[in-house]
Amino acid sequence: MKRDILSEDDYDEVCHVVGDAVIVLAESGYETPRGVIAELLKKTRQQRADSERDEQKILEHAIRLVKP
Repeated sequence: MKRDILSEDDYDEVCHVVGDAVIVLAESGYETPRGVIAELLKKTRQQRADSERDEQKILEHAIRLVKP
């Protein structure tokens, strides 16, 4: 994913979301390879399907960023 697709604020938010996912996985004793992070983000996106569009957009970009 090219960074210039997102505004700087959105890119920062995507990085924050990915970092949070890594912390949650690590604290739960899971490894944090890209595939595991992407799956967690996909599950989160599905669980929050009714969320506002901006949140969905950030999750989609985060998934693309870490997808193996």
